[in-house]
Amino acid sequence: MKRGMTNGKRKTLCDFFPGSDEPRKGKGHECGPRNANLREEGSSNVGKEHVFKEETAYRAMARFFCQSGISPKSIENVYFKNLIAYLNPQTRFSSAILSRYCLKLYEEEKARVKENLRSLNGRVSLSVERLTYNKFHDFGYWRSSDFEENCFDFICLRVHFIDEDWKLRSWVINVRSFGAYDDYIGETIKCLSDFGIEDKVSVVTVHSYLDFDEIIEVIKSKLLEKKRLQLDGQLFRVSCCADIFSSMVKKAFGMIEDLISDIRLIVFWGKSLPVWNVTFHKLKEALELEAKGEYLKDDYKDYDIPSPQEWEKVRGVCKLVGHVYTAAEVLFMSKRPTAGLYFHNLNKLRFNLMKEFVSSDEFVRNLANIMLKKFDEYWKNIYLVLALATIMDPRYKVKYLDFCFLKYENNDHLPLTSILEAIRSLLDDYVVHRSTMEYPMSDDDSDTGEDLLEPTEIVDDPSFGFDCSEEFSKFIETTSQPPKSEIDCYLEEPIVPWTKNFDELSWWKAASPKYPALSNLARDLLSIQLSLVTGYDAYFTDVREPDSHVTSLESDLVNALMSTKSWFDKQRRNAMEAEGSAVQNN
Repeated sequence: MKRGMTNGKRKTLCDFFPGSDEPRKGKGHECGPRNANLREEGSSNVGKEHVFKEETAYRAMARFFCQSGISPKSIENVYFKNLIAYLNPQTRFSSAILSRYCLKLYEEEKARVKENLRSLNGRVSLSVERLTYNKFHDFGYWRSSDFEENCFDFICLRVHFIDEDWKLRSWVINVRSFGAYDDYIGETIKCLSDFGIEDKVSVVTVHSYLDFDEIIEVIKSKLLEKKRLQLDGQLFRVSCCADIFSSMVKKAFGMIEDLISDIRLIVFWGKSLPVWNVTFHKLKEALELEAKGEYLKDDYKDYDIPSPQEWEKVRGVCKLVGHVYTAAEVLFMSKRPTAGLYFHNLNKLRFNLMKEFVSSDEFVRNLANIMLKKFDEYWKNIYLVLALATIMDPRYKVKYLDFCFLKYENNDHLPLTSILEAIRSLLDDYVVHRSTMEYPMSDDDSDTGEDLLEPTEIVDDPSFGFDCSEEFSKFIETTSQPPKSEIDCYLEEPIVPWTKNFDELSWWKAASPKYPALSNLARDLLSIQLSLVTGYDAYFTDVREPDSHVTSLESDLVNALMSTKSWFDKQRRNAMEAEGSAVQNN
């Protein structure tokens, strides 16, 4: 039988989807009865009658909308309605009912997520991100101080961890809109407790420009109560790297704000999103045209063209911002930048800013000093976290820290001895925790399964049969070397040759039997989020916005859609597809 033919006739859509009771007009569009059989070749459903089941359909639709994060109100779209009507004219979907099914699916998946987090034998990294929605954007306006009262803040809590299969997970656990007087701190603590991770938080990544001190102190106090705070909280707060870059660049652009307004006109640079990489590229484009003498032509006689001295200022700003942009391209546009990449590129950025700090150009020198002060404040707080995570990369270890101390001048934020003391202290905690998880090897009262008819001990003497045990024990103590720790063995191994596509998580998965405690420490350090955003979102100079299609929904539904979308990784989607197929076959 030819492909696409059924009983000698070409298939139509009605051969695949239940149609209406009334045949449609038009050639090639004849629809059978509503419960028509599906006759696709090779199908296991040949001959089965397919009846429309409303609950099954709603559950399938809920899976789709939750996986994609799309608002259930989308089914009210006229084109979506036309599609459903074409497939089955008697089918009607309600967005209100679909929303309830989405919430139900969220609760089901939430139970699974909570169980995974509670059973996690490790720690999680927590990120707290602020999202701001301005309803005036829907009418083509950008955010300004005049529209502050029309902006709505969302707080997004996300947990990051490496699971037992050494896969990095990043799950949203709560998204809520908050007013000026809402208790978002109490809501956050309640959420952590609900998911069973209030004593598993290792670090909290937050915005650098927002005051999250209070919430961080509350979470830290909870960990102190349970004696779960690591290194007295030295690692606990991590500032978003993208925020620091944006802050430095905004300061640089602010020095030539009026010139940027003039240049915007002569390069025909229209309205754009508030992203600093676009401004940087447009300024570079203007500098290239200026070098070619383009702005000396009569075409520009009616424009305010910067003077040669002003062009030099623009050139100085672009040079400094260019150093930031080079680092941003690596850190924010890579698929999953490692701590080692951060450590290397941030070291390089600081070194370049320090070189500009001694420039002969006074304007460049002063601006470099301002940017360097901003960077050093961030560098001082992030240095230990980066150093520890970099050591956990077998391509770097301690050798790379030694290399950086020699290569980069004034790189004395923290001595190498202090970094090694910190990692040994952390490892001791993991060794103790692991030992408490171990099961006893034997029990005097346990049934070993051996023959119960054993010889009866007739001599009550512990040295019976070996009368030099005490002497032998002393000999062992005087001649044996203390066993090496896991970190010592790891650091003594050769450095893995550096390759761009090296998968450090796969390396640790293979090495975990050899380093059981150290691999647990590596798992927690390598899951720390160094930036709240990546990709093009990292270049925004303003607060990021949530997805526009969910901001008009009720708070509970926004939380359900954004959370479940992050939970549906590839493995979970495959499992749900299998579940859906099983339902269809029944």
